[in-house]
Amino acid sequence: MKLKKIHCIILALVFLGVTGVNAGMPKDGMYYFNQMKDSVIEILEENQILINTKQDGSIKTEKLKPEAVYKRAYKMFKKIVGKDFSLKQLKGETNPEKIAPVLASLLQGGRVTIAKAQKYINTEPDGTVKLKKFVPAVFGRITIDRFTKKTGVPMKQTSLSREGFPQRNPYNAPNEWEAKILNKFLEPGWELNKGIGVFEENEYRYVKPIYVKKGCLICHGKPIGEKGHYGHPREGYKLGDIRGGISVALPSH
Repeated sequence: MKLKKIHCIILALVFLGVTGVNAGMPKDGMYYFNQMKDSVIEILEENQILINTKQDGSIKTEKLKPEAVYKRAYKMFKKIVGKDFSLKQLKGETNPEKIAPVLASLLQGGRVTIAKAQKYINTEPDGTVKLKKFVPAVFGRITIDRFTKKTGVPMKQTSLSREGFPQRNPYNAPNEWEAKILNKFLEPGWELNKGIGVFEENEYRYVKPIYVKKGCLICHGKPIGEKGHYGHPREGYKLGDIRGGISVALPSH
């Protein structure tokens, strides 16, 4: 898979907005969860040559094998959704208000895990550093692409511009409703991991905040304006800042 490839379906979501794709009849939460889980693992499998292969073709580390990464992502997911959550709650559950936060949280857990794994991804066995560009935003985008192809459910990573710097990728630009929600997240005292959802016409639209982690600061931190590892100017984020959100639209009936 070429990580630089811009997937047509993601571009379509941007231009049509999250309401522009027909996700079909609603299915239960377990179906959607499993499709997201499978998408995460498939993307990791397809990128093993990039992120986890030595020059002789052997694996670099067990920590980057798909199941190992997913296990850590699920552990992070459990922290996000809380100790009272159980996967059993998703069986037969068709209420999108309960499903959307779970999907966004699983993707969020994957993003955080990939952020924490950057040292393993970019460091070769001999200690040299080779940037792979398999960062949380890229991982999230291609995972969303796979999930949407499987389910017809549109998802999107979105963020506001900051300090005069536009979104690094145009398909991350929020629509009017998403921008309003992202600005709500920036209000003082906003509850950690609290998302916002609304029913509109035949769907439930939901956005969950994304936070800046330690691994994000290399490219998105300070000094403001100085180019990061991948050539983009740093926006001056601090640890724990709202970076953006994960937007999802589920059919409501």
